[in-house]
Amino acid sequence: MSPVTLESPPTPFVRSVFLDAPSWNHAGLPAWFVQSQRTAWESFTNLPMPGRRDESWRFADLKLLSFDAFTAPTGSPDGASAPTPAPASTLEKTAARLVFVNDTLVSKDITDPAVQVLTLTEALAQHGDRLESILTTTSTGLGSEKFAALHQAQLRDAVVIIVPANTEIADPVEIIHWLTGENSAAFPRTIILTEHHAKVTVLEHHLSQDDTAGFSLGAAQIIAADASAINYALLNQRNAASKSIHLSTVSTGRDASVRHSLFNLAAGWTRTECRSLLTGPGSRSEMFSVALAAGNQEIDQRTLQDHLSPNSYSDLLYKNVLFDTAKTIFAGLIKVDDGAQGTDAYQKCRNLLLSDTCEANSMPGLEINADQVKCSHGSTTGRIAEDELFYFESRGISRPDAARLIAVGFANEVTTKVGHDAIEAILTTAIESRFAAQA
Repeated sequence: MSPVTLESPPTPFVRSVFLDAPSWNHAGLPAWFVQSQRTAWESFTNLPMPGRRDESWRFADLKLLSFDAFTAPTGSPDGASAPTPAPASTLEKTAARLVFVNDTLVSKDITDPAVQVLTLTEALAQHGDRLESILTTTSTGLGSEKFAALHQAQLRDAVVIIVPANTEIADPVEIIHWLTGENSAAFPRTIILTEHHAKVTVLEHHLSQDDTAGFSLGAAQIIAADASAINYALLNQRNAASKSIHLSTVSTGRDASVRHSLFNLAAGWTRTECRSLLTGPGSRSEMFSVALAAGNQEIDQRTLQDHLSPNSYSDLLYKNVLFDTAKTIFAGLIKVDDGAQGTDAYQKCRNLLLSDTCEANSMPGLEINADQVKCSHGSTTGRIAEDELFYFESRGISRPDAARLIAVGFANEVTTKVGHDAIEAILTTAIESRFAAQA
């Protein structure tokens, strides 16, 4: 198998055999999908790597964009099954649970027949026409067009969740993606479609099975029809040797709502992009994130709240906690179309610095083209106040323990906004474990 080569021109690209290899059989798949992968590969090879003059990569360490050692997925090694996560790490009750190892499905359990949870092949066979416009692009328009093309070209499987009209799925759908093997690459994708007056919650895990370096280039496409609701949370716990890119696009119809939450607790380098398109009047978008960066980690976050229709609402709260020499970047924009009167939009990024050598960069922004709106944005960066530490110390709690408790509380303000008790418990446990590892 040839490596996935991501070097920038003039170095020639090596054409991946993935698109033609017998291990990826296009037989029976729609011609448009086959062509989309070939077109995506051509786009990937022709698009330049991000450069220092690219505003959408401002403050990023471009030396970290070196992926040439990674290879395309080969499936679960030797047919091995995925390890079983600790009970506190997964949901007790689910409408469906799917487990992947290196993009190969190893377990699928559906307990609520009211929701359709399909693999890529199943979805193409049953809903090909409906999915054509969705399965041919993952770009957010926030700077990672080259990587979006690579994701499309290398896509082998996906989770497609379809919730019929007037249906509320009581328990969440849980998706677990394991990555294993030295220099393995994975390209997970989740597609969530709700019809009118439908409701669903989805929890997605990104995990490493060992300590070897890996590369995850994932995408989520979340489309809420009129008056429907989607609650999506991604918990990234890849190991410190891994690199991760995740691209999310959200679309909300009339009076629809989507809650999109990201929890980046590991991976040596992470870039996330999320574009929320408020396409219907009265639609609602919430975007939440917690990033815990330690060692020499870099976590780069780009967002767009794109208001296209009147009387829509969006809220964004991103919180970053930094240790050691870690670095975070947040660049967010609220954009209001000239026809989106009555927009109500908020954006806030808060950074908590727990060392003298970490670095937090925040660039919130507004682009307002309507005159009857209420929009605000802001960012704060600081350390734990001395009086807070003194309060704990005066009650017999050591200074390091006091700092940890305050930082956990800082992060868990976002956790409580997820809106599902069982998922919030998993996220709280993961955050506390991450802080304990830094003690």
